[in-house]
Amino acid sequence: MPEESHSFIIDHDLCQGKLACMRVCPTQAIRVKAGKAEVLSELCIDCGSCLRACPSGAISATTRPLKEVWDFKYKVAVPSPVLFGQFPPGVSPGHIIEGLKSLGFDSVWPLVVEAALINRAIREYVGKWKGRFPLISSACPVIVRLVQVSYPGMVEQLIPILPPRELAGRQVKSRYSEKMGISKDEVAAIYVTSCQAKTISIFDPAEGVKSNLDGAISFSDVYNGILAATYENKENGQKLLSKELLHGKEMLQWSLSRGQRDNLHSYRYLSLSGLSNIIRVFDDIEKGKLRNIDFLECYACWAGCINGNLTIDNFYVTGNKLHRLIAELPERDPWLEAEVEKRYPNEDFFIKAPLTSRPIKGDRGSLKERINRRQQAETVLAALPGLNCGLCGTPNCRTLALDIASGEAQKTDCIFFSKDRLDKLTTIYLKNK
Repeated sequence: MPEESHSFIIDHDLCQGKLACMRVCPTQAIRVKAGKAEVLSELCIDCGSCLRACPSGAISATTRPLKEVWDFKYKVAVPSPVLFGQFPPGVSPGHIIEGLKSLGFDSVWPLVVEAALINRAIREYVGKWKGRFPLISSACPVIVRLVQVSYPGMVEQLIPILPPRELAGRQVKSRYSEKMGISKDEVAAIYVTSCQAKTISIFDPAEGVKSNLDGAISFSDVYNGILAATYENKENGQKLLSKELLHGKEMLQWSLSRGQRDNLHSYRYLSLSGLSNIIRVFDDIEKGKLRNIDFLECYACWAGCINGNLTIDNFYVTGNKLHRLIAELPERDPWLEAEVEKRYPNEDFFIKAPLTSRPIKGDRGSLKERINRRQQAETVLAALPGLNCGLCGTPNCRTLALDIASGEAQKTDCIFFSKDRLDKLTTIYLKNK
């Protein structure tokens, strides 16, 4: 089984094994062994819950260092729409675009046309779909991976359409390689991201093919530079009016929960945000309880991408700024509509390979072997205390029983079956105080 790549790293020198990351992981992908957190790679969905929960700062997101971007001949920033809501009042979209250029990017490509194109593609796909409902949005990489890991029977319901950032990456490389007379490999399309999950969707896409983007950098990599450039040259950015840069509302709506509300107003549509809420709804879908819904718009982060774990500003404040920007933009923009009409017939909106469920180590082997493991796990579980304390280094007693049945743990990992285990934990945690 190939090792999965992930968008964060654990610094074991800083890790104190305090169990917080293990307890918040929605797919039970973390174990704590000898006082250090370890990730079961095939179960991790890159949600970032562990980053927020870690009390010692041992877990950090991985993005592409800004200095690596300069190795390309022509460099294009593709900013997340969230970036336009991150700055203090008076810093306009024009200032942000000029600020990115001042950092060394040759051009900036907002997702204006791509958001409108993908909206139209989603609308048409939902209208033509003849399979099982509800369809599930696939723009959030965490949701795609959650379905692959925990709801494999629902993989076909993930809508197989590229997110706007991927469509933009392809367009950027095609447009500037032709314009500059260089190869596409010499053009860097770099996503400026609000969350680390977008990074892994670029370096290791869920469908297992190469991304159209060349990497991602976080808001913190560009924030101070944009602010400095804005205060040095306030007038330049003001000349670039928001309506002339952003043209319409669709791009900014992608940052917010209920962003597809206007696009899919004629369908039975439901917007969800926050992993715990989504998991409850997915459980109901799996059990056949939730019906009469055509489309689920899902964001792993509460309130949508404005609450990504690489953002700078408070997400309520960010949402307010974006809503104010949206209010300034026209309902219809002739230039944007003309661009969509021109590009739509010639674009391929579908992902390059079908999405499939992710193979899980504990589910390998023949049907007979899997059934035997489950039966063994039930026997072990009956003997465990059922307190779900987590001191064994697994999230709960049932998970420990499954690990024991798979040969990944021992019954003596439970403190009720081993005084030595309790003594070791005392040594580890008293030392880390």
